[in-house]
Amino acid sequence: MSPRRADKRSGHTTMSMGRWMFVLAGFLLFCAVMLVIFVRSVNAGYRADEQHAIAVAKEQSGLTEVDEAVQYTWEEPVWVVRGRDGNNQTWFVWERKDGILKKQENGNYSEAQIRERFSAEHPTAQSIRVVPGWFDNRPVWEFRYEDLADGNQRPSISFYSFEDGTLLNTYVLPGY
Repeated sequence: MSPRRADKRSGHTTMSMGRWMFVLAGFLLFCAVMLVIFVRSVNAGYRADEQHAIAVAKEQSGLTEVDEAVQYTWEEPVWVVRGRDGNNQTWFVWERKDGILKKQENGNYSEAQIRERFSAEHPTAQSIRVVPGWFDNRPVWEFRYEDLADGNQRPSISFYSFEDGTLLNTYVLPGY
């Protein structure tokens, strides 16, 4: 008696290289889609807060175009929105729990001016970032930098007044 065709197929079958590649490509596609979904869900809260801050700045401050919105936290969480009004004037808007503060960039220290001043005062420092912020109940420029004086890298944070560029305070970060 010869084996039936069904019996021949019921034995161990091996997957061909093409099928393995198809399964592997499907798994990689699944992983990529899951990664994108995860990243979008993690950023969803921040993006919603950012869009709310931009909407408040446009509505309450008369901005027609927004260049950037930065969340800043030191003493309290603050959103800083930089944008332009209908006359193409650049404004900064600090949104706090107590309300908003709007200041024109022209007539105050701009980022370029404060960078020049910082470079003159700290020739051995390497700037890491400069952001508008809120310190000691006033708008400021925050500098994070590494001071390379004496061959040591000392991470520091300095706060400069937004209005006149005066140094308000410097913190040298411990533990480095």
